[in-house]
Amino acid sequence: MDIPQLKLLAGRVRDQLQQSSCLVGHSQALDLIAALPGLRNWPEVMAFPERVAACTLDVNAATRLAYRINRKFSLDVGAKELMTSFAETGVSVPRNVLQVWPGGPLPGVYVTGSETAISALLARYEEATDGGLVYAERAASGWEGSIDLGEYGLWSSGIDRLPSGTLLVVGPLQLDQTLWEDASKRLEMACLHALNSEHRVAVLVDTPTPDSLCEDVDLMVRTIQEQNSDLHTALRGVVADDGELRDRRPFTKGYSRPVAIKVQADTGAIPRAVLEPLRRELAARTCGMVLFGSSVLSEHRACEQLSAALALTEHAGPAARIMSRHRGTPAKDWMVPEPMKELPFLPSIESAHAQGYRRMLVDPLCAQGKAWMDYDDVLFIGGTYGHDVMDIALNMVANSGRREADALQRIVAVLGVLQIQGKRGVSTASDLFLRGNAVGPEGKEWEAFEAFLRSHRVVRWEDELSSLLDTGTVTAAGIRKSNPRNTRLREFLSQRREPNKAS
Repeated sequence: MDIPQLKLLAGRVRDQLQQSSCLVGHSQALDLIAALPGLRNWPEVMAFPERVAACTLDVNAATRLAYRINRKFSLDVGAKELMTSFAETGVSVPRNVLQVWPGGPLPGVYVTGSETAISALLARYEEATDGGLVYAERAASGWEGSIDLGEYGLWSSGIDRLPSGTLLVVGPLQLDQTLWEDASKRLEMACLHALNSEHRVAVLVDTPTPDSLCEDVDLMVRTIQEQNSDLHTALRGVVADDGELRDRRPFTKGYSRPVAIKVQADTGAIPRAVLEPLRRELAARTCGMVLFGSSVLSEHRACEQLSAALALTEHAGPAARIMSRHRGTPAKDWMVPEPMKELPFLPSIESAHAQGYRRMLVDPLCAQGKAWMDYDDVLFIGGTYGHDVMDIALNMVANSGRREADALQRIVAVLGVLQIQGKRGVSTASDLFLRGNAVGPEGKEWEAFEAFLRSHRVVRWEDELSSLLDTGTVTAAGIRKSNPRNTRLREFLSQRREPNKAS
């Protein structure tokens, strides 16, 4: 490089900064461009022409200039952006060669579900780079040559200033409904580092569906990226079991067709008094939210009723069960009735919808409003604790934030089942809300929705419980024991005592 070329590049930088509303003078631009040969200002450029002659216009030089622009003007300009701009001036810009492991795999994002593959990759990288440093999250925290990215992870300052080709190890990312959005954002940052800084990023993913790992990752990146963004092009391939960063083209080969399973579900968990009204309501539904509640405390709330609902909704399309969260004891995910075990167990609503599933069993406490309310072609079926339609609905909208009004409008049916140990075994009292053709209140006042839900109950637990008490099937003591902390039951029993005292 020579001094006339530096002057030409200084003018280019000045024009580029002006496009960002950052006005600099001619002398300031010359002092900025002195960063390319590693000098402090233009007088040093004139004093050390041999330094200018030895300068190569590469990523290292552009990174120095980007740093100086950011420090002086607080303007975030990337080295890659500067190199592209310089190429347009006609100045020869050499083909970029990665600074770390130049003969290795291309920069990009590589994914795997195997911890063994990550360990093999670290060993391969260390040998190829003669002990090159790795910047890692927990997935490689035990590696001797790794530097912990800390609590900020991929958002840590300075990652974009690492030598190109550096290996970043991310994860483990847990793919489930609760963490789906968080994992998507981390994948977005991984892609940005791969594209902007030409790093190699290995991502360890913990997913219940390893066979569709690449498809899920591609879906997450495409969903979160801005329109017309090329962010997904950073998805390069997979980490093989032997540690090789292997290209996969195309990165996604498409999801398999949805598996339509005809389950032999028993409807016995739905009380006889509400079975037919509920069946008729669901026969006309292919979208919305159906909620079930049970007074029985269990690992999977109202799972018997959820299983029975599968037999009532087959017309709505293929069914899948959504993984709400990663459990410390994964075996608990399978402590469900047999019909539910037969369903595909998928990491998120988004993934299930992309695969073509249109019935989804979800945990209302984990299915945040924005996760399911954008889909108007899916019938969601959720279970929670409680026997009163209001309590069940409240549990569902608790995670919907300010969209609780919209969430309540999506509810098409709610069934609560109260179980009481009586003299002749276990008896049940049901609470059933059916929307039918009714349109709920359009405001956001909870009291209006409470009145709407209660006025459209076709079966009331208070009536059924009164009948059980009048016939002596259950006792007040048995009711209290079934759910001793429930205020609605206490109020119900208190109101029954008052008329008796008056008489």
